[in-house]
Amino acid sequence: MRWAWLLLLLLAPACAPVVQVRPAGVSGRVQITFDRWGVPHIRAQSDLDVFFAQGYVHARDRLFQMELGRRAAQGRLAEVLGASLVEQDRFFRTWGLYRAAEASLPYHSDFARQALEAYAAGVNWFIREGELPLPFRLLGFAPEPWKPADSLAWGKLQSYDLGQTWQDEIDNLYILSKVGREGFEELRGGYPEGWPTVLQPEDLQGVSREEKGTGALPWGLWASLRRVSELSERLILAARAPEQGSNNWVLSGSRTLTGKPMLANDPHLRLQNPALWYLVDLRGPTYRAIGASIPGVPGVILGRNDRVAWGATNVRPDVMDLFVLELEGSFYRTRLGLVPLRERQEVVRVRGGADVVFTVRESEYGPLISDLGPALLRFGLTPGVPLTSEEQAVAVRWTGLDPDDTTLDAYLGMNRAGSAAEFREALRRYVAPMQNFVYADVDGNIGYIAPGRLPLRDWDGRFPARGFDQYWRGYVPFERLPQVANPREGFVVSANNRVLPHGGPDISTYTTEVFRAQRIRELIQGQPKASLEDMARWQVDTYSLVAREMLPGLLALRPVSEAARRLQEAVRGWDLRAELDSVGATAFAFYYREVSRMLEDELGLRYPPTPYLFIKTLREDGRWCRNAALGIQNCAEFMALALERAGVELERRLGPDPSGWQWGRLHRASITSPLASLPLIGGLYTRVIPTPGSIQTVNVASYNQDTFLHTSGASLRTLFDLADLDNSRVVYPMGQSSDPFSPHYDDLLELWRDGRYIPLSTRPSDWGRSWTLRASAPMRGLRCFVGTRSWWWAQASSAQPAPIGWLSEA
Repeated sequence: MRWAWLLLLLLAPACAPVVQVRPAGVSGRVQITFDRWGVPHIRAQSDLDVFFAQGYVHARDRLFQMELGRRAAQGRLAEVLGASLVEQDRFFRTWGLYRAAEASLPYHSDFARQALEAYAAGVNWFIREGELPLPFRLLGFAPEPWKPADSLAWGKLQSYDLGQTWQDEIDNLYILSKVGREGFEELRGGYPEGWPTVLQPEDLQGVSREEKGTGALPWGLWASLRRVSELSERLILAARAPEQGSNNWVLSGSRTLTGKPMLANDPHLRLQNPALWYLVDLRGPTYRAIGASIPGVPGVILGRNDRVAWGATNVRPDVMDLFVLELEGSFYRTRLGLVPLRERQEVVRVRGGADVVFTVRESEYGPLISDLGPALLRFGLTPGVPLTSEEQAVAVRWTGLDPDDTTLDAYLGMNRAGSAAEFREALRRYVAPMQNFVYADVDGNIGYIAPGRLPLRDWDGRFPARGFDQYWRGYVPFERLPQVANPREGFVVSANNRVLPHGGPDISTYTTEVFRAQRIRELIQGQPKASLEDMARWQVDTYSLVAREMLPGLLALRPVSEAARRLQEAVRGWDLRAELDSVGATAFAFYYREVSRMLEDELGLRYPPTPYLFIKTLREDGRWCRNAALGIQNCAEFMALALERAGVELERRLGPDPSGWQWGRLHRASITSPLASLPLIGGLYTRVIPTPGSIQTVNVASYNQDTFLHTSGASLRTLFDLADLDNSRVVYPMGQSSDPFSPHYDDLLELWRDGRYIPLSTRPSDWGRSWTLRASAPMRGLRCFVGTRSWWWAQASSAQPAPIGWLSEA
């Protein structure tokens, strides 16, 4: 009894009497049930009230994440985080993401604009309640009201993250200067013959592109853009991750035990905390969707409704181009004469410092991003490189900056599609980022399409173009985009591999990923009739085709040192799976680490992600093995040295006893938050966990090859059963809440690591023990705060969950 009184005394200061009222903007009855994993199941009498409730729950669980996202897109992080973010703010203000988001609002449908308004009203209702999450209190600021453009800008930041091909043009010029045209084509050239493509010859709808000519950059401009590229790698959000990738596949009913389609999707992104995704179940009179949403954006991004399921992977087409402009003062030259540059002043407010004022210059080709390079010198980030010539500049053109970007309309249309055909039609509104969508409906149809704007150009898009006489000729028409309905094979697989069949151009400038797609096809073709359990097993498959290709050469070597011999013996009986207890996976990873330094002498690059090139070179005794500085004349000598070095490094780190070489001891996911650097409490925002998988396995677990820290992988896993959509499953790393004191902060992490799932179901019987969050009128009571969250006292039920939320009468 004494403990009960003590508990009441501890809670008393955190409780206050309140009067509950109907939230402004809600037109009728809204009910929310949070299931045992913290997933909100929203039920409303109005479709717009659904979005209001979604905005509320997003803010409740992820408001600080949403705040960082919109401030990054706005270029306003320095206001709250200080001078170290000035150059990031300058970067995104120069690109103009937020301006583009504002410009696109009028192009959206009435329904999309109303959804954005309702969503913003829900976010703002939470903000007005005054229960701001802990980071706001620690940093001493409150969020401004949420606006519809904030959601669109957050979406553009994600689009930028998935399509940063402008940096490839800079990298390509560098590679070309180092190894010449022949070497460049070998390193960045065509997709290897015989490896899988997404579409098969019988599915092909041609996409023709004539490309010729190669642009060039003067040294000063090239160096300037290299500095801009270096800056982009340090961004707190949307830094380029070259090893990003994804898997999806869809099976027709002819290949499943149920006779209905099944679909799987796992987008691979940087591991982050909080996670990018937030699970939600949204049901109104006509709008009904369940799956993974992005906090800050209304609707469901990857998921299903009552009739259609879908998944996406990144196409990574060339939709960004650099244009070299010839300047004359404040004008630039075109074929039609001189055109004035548009200029605008930007002011970056800096917490604890003076405002930073700068000028952004824009052209019809886009913003002049070469202006960012000299700015980095002024901030002392890249010393010793000459400034850009005042007679030339480089602009960037990107489809995501088009004012009529209506991608959100496409997603909301996908959410409401009643059939595979309606799903495809919804994607006409899709602009960026271009994705490989697979889809299926309850009638048994399956399909694939890569929607989005794909520029038509007359030059080699892998290099910068001359702004004087080159420009996009428009976009590939929707009907000619790669797509297929009910393919003859009975399935479609995409895993960042080539989209179009061999024999012509692809929609990506270059694609070399081959192994995940090949392994998925092997698994599908090896199982005549698949179950959902088979799909789940395939999704976490850790079998390495890279190792299968390279192991014969490794086992044929004659080690000199005992360390090299022990490494070789560790892989001799290995089953080629990168499981937590695998010794062979660890030994092979150290060998592969040394092999992937193959281009270090030619390009100065350590560990470029090009495993097929390494395998091809070793198999053919190619020139990239040779290293004059080390006296290596052929691939046999190169592999022998790689084995010796790998053995030494492996035993330096883990000792000579192979029994201590388990993969999980070395390969760990470190999932950190931007708040991890905070003194005293930063550790609350970091989770470290051993993980299976490796580079290029279906269960991708890409890692830093110096630290072996797992940095990117499956950010989400979904499985959809079109015979019973409520039998669908989902999981992602971490949890629904960004509050480290919440039980839903990391309750999905071990499930994700172990290849387990939670139901993605609209059935209350699948939700487990539920709990309530109430705000209904009229009622008086105590509002009690625990950590940074509040609950109305309510009774949880483990049987039939009670619908909860705003119980206002219509």
